[in-house]
Amino acid sequence: MQLLTKMGLVILLSSMSSLFVQGQDLNLKWDYGKTYDGKDDLGLQLTLLNKSDNTLKLNDYALWFSSMYPINEGNFGAYTIHNRNGNLYSIDFHNQSVAPQDSLLISYQSPYPIAHTSLIPNGFYLQHHKDHKDVIEIGDPTITPLKLSKAEQQQFLSALYEKNAARSGDANQLILPTPMSIKEGRGTLRLSGSVGYYIDVAFNFEMNMFQEFATQLGQLSFTEAQQNAAKVRVLFDKTLGEEEYKLSISSTGVEIKAGKPSGAFYAIQSVKSLMTADQLNSIGNVNLPYLEVHDKPRYEYRGLMIDIARNFKDKKVILKYLDLMAMYKINKLHLHFIDDEGWRLEIPALPELTDIGSVRSPYFQDGQSLQPAYGSGTAVTNGHYLSKADFQEILKYAAARYITVIPEIETPGHARAAIKAMEARYNRLMAQGKQKEAEEFLLYEAEDKSVYSSAQYWNDNVMNPALPSVYRFLDVVITEIQQMYTEAGLKLETISLGGDEVPSGSWENSPKIKQLMAKEGFKSVYEVWPYYIARIQKICAAKGLQMAGWEEIGMVNKGNGMVVNEELAHKNMLLDVWNNVIGGGQEDLAYKLANAGYKTVFASCANYYLDMVWDKDFREPGLKWASITDLYQSFALLPESFFANMKYTEAGSKLEDSYIAGKVRLTEKGKSNLVGLKAALWQETVLTADRMDYMLLPRLFALAERAWRPAHAWENDFKFDKKAFDKSYTAFINKVGKQELPKLQQLAGGFQYRLPSVGVKQQGDKLLANVEYPGFVIHYTTDGSEPNSNSLVFPKEGIKLRKGNKVKLATVSTDGRVGRVSEYINE
Repeated sequence: MQLLTKMGLVILLSSMSSLFVQGQDLNLKWDYGKTYDGKDDLGLQLTLLNKSDNTLKLNDYALWFSSMYPINEGNFGAYTIHNRNGNLYSIDFHNQSVAPQDSLLISYQSPYPIAHTSLIPNGFYLQHHKDHKDVIEIGDPTITPLKLSKAEQQQFLSALYEKNAARSGDANQLILPTPMSIKEGRGTLRLSGSVGYYIDVAFNFEMNMFQEFATQLGQLSFTEAQQNAAKVRVLFDKTLGEEEYKLSISSTGVEIKAGKPSGAFYAIQSVKSLMTADQLNSIGNVNLPYLEVHDKPRYEYRGLMIDIARNFKDKKVILKYLDLMAMYKINKLHLHFIDDEGWRLEIPALPELTDIGSVRSPYFQDGQSLQPAYGSGTAVTNGHYLSKADFQEILKYAAARYITVIPEIETPGHARAAIKAMEARYNRLMAQGKQKEAEEFLLYEAEDKSVYSSAQYWNDNVMNPALPSVYRFLDVVITEIQQMYTEAGLKLETISLGGDEVPSGSWENSPKIKQLMAKEGFKSVYEVWPYYIARIQKICAAKGLQMAGWEEIGMVNKGNGMVVNEELAHKNMLLDVWNNVIGGGQEDLAYKLANAGYKTVFASCANYYLDMVWDKDFREPGLKWASITDLYQSFALLPESFFANMKYTEAGSKLEDSYIAGKVRLTEKGKSNLVGLKAALWQETVLTADRMDYMLLPRLFALAERAWRPAHAWENDFKFDKKAFDKSYTAFINKVGKQELPKLQQLAGGFQYRLPSVGVKQQGDKLLANVEYPGFVIHYTTDGSEPNSNSLVFPKEGIKLRKGNKVKLATVSTDGRVGRVSEYINE
């Protein structure tokens, strides 16, 4: 047998094989079933097309693929559908062939409706039942999108138009994020040509921040000057604390006062926020409004969690986002680089973690890689991890921008990559007769017959807390990570050990767990959870570390579901609380945990899970289990008054007032424990760096604004003012759309941010159109072609409609990218 690679496809060449069709001759189409209605009928279908001149014989092959949503298993006559763990499926065929230029229809069902493009199965390939190296890539299917009737489409576009219109206006904010105190003056300072600067000696060791700023403004020539003669002055003021600064712009120039380098750095970011994209791109004079600012953040913790475990993003992408975070005063990067589907950080003491745990492959059956996931299909993902050197470069780069990197080792659930890597290590050493060494880092118990299914449908992804080797493993990994910080000249202070979504049924049939329960006098398997949390917290404390984790580490199951665990509240733990799905019953969980004494970061999935879809359009990528989250929804979070404006959100409007009234509010003690906010990007559906940009931006600006600026007077359950809120949103989107998004193209690497969609409304014989956020030109066509930068510009007054017009509209960026197309048919 011979395997050749051609056009990125693995092609089988063998006279022994029954398959004589090459990968490029196969196509898949995905569609809804003919009677699909999204409710009673959830039938779906795949059509396998054979474009070759040979018969496609499928008896010896299975069709493998990934699916975000579960698929009903079973024997369906011509084929059998199997779940192969997680989101990997295979279809075995029973005496099936596909004639040349013919097709095979595969009908199937998911228990949930498919409302968005990210939910379509992907990563298809054929694999021989016996010879697993015999693989043929098919790839992703072509998709038939969900079809709306003309009335439904027009209703959607009209509702979007009305929504856009209600959120538009002339209000604008000068600086993003908004400072604690800002007083606008009358007049403008113009900087041009040679500009003198003075920097207090207290900041000499932090000169890089000023040099980078001066380099960016290439149209100006900065020269050192005496304090009294300088147009730009950075002065030391010992009364100002960490991240605090004062900024004055007047006829005498720009004056910054700070007591710490971080304050001076953030003052510079505020000056940059006052500038246009052209000015920051060395074009034209720098014109700054007269103003007085005194500023410091509302929250010390202003975070972004990036998941690089599900779909890897490399060092270059992370460095790009560190620049962005610094520009908008986001100071914590939570790196989720370990999960079921990948281990993405080199640990030199345990090379299998990346040798095995970072590699996904269709050849996983040999135990030397993980199975395909999230559409990775035939790709063998060698090198999909951060080396120690990469990670240390990230740490230093972040520190130079006053950003702390918080690493996460996901335990005891979401741990399949680690479990499988250590299983491979165990098998290798056992084959060498080294049993003691083999068992040193084993994370699972072979005799454990517990049955469970995790949130991502894994049945083997939970570490066993009864094994001493689990704690040995964590001790070594934490020590190695801590040493990486030390070698980089930094100090690791907080590490996350995960702790979320351990599935029901875990450990219930584990002999080792039963022994542990007998030894500790536990009456229920639920008591294993707080035992585990206490043990891993002790490991962290012994190393001088604060243990962070998801909300469950501050909770316990006493037989009726998870509730706040008061007994661990005195421990030095930091909780990331995400579970506040509106209508899900846990909307007040962050407040309960903060009130109980836990230091809490509010990572609201209802507002800040930025892998959620933007709206209900089928073409929008992402998931929607937590929320449908446009920019307005992200902006809507009032962190200490979550319920104040809930009834104005899409999900909240469906709740009874009595339901909302019955929720726990934040106490004064709780307010002192709510230390910050965090946005999160889980990357199950984010396969590329460009898609990452699309999902994060512009919604990440809402996190920056809320986490930094002080609370409004109306951020209160009893004083909420919808008109004032909408005015603040209008000012925010004007700043974002007209000024901040254009600046992103000047940052290294650029950002493929989401362009606003076009709302459309017919009024008489006119068609009107508007956008979700300003700063973008609408282009349109009437001949059925797709709009682009060469298409007609849509006039503000609208266009006259004629019968039979098919109008397509989209926003177009200055670099020619085209946003989502809105189509209006006037029949």
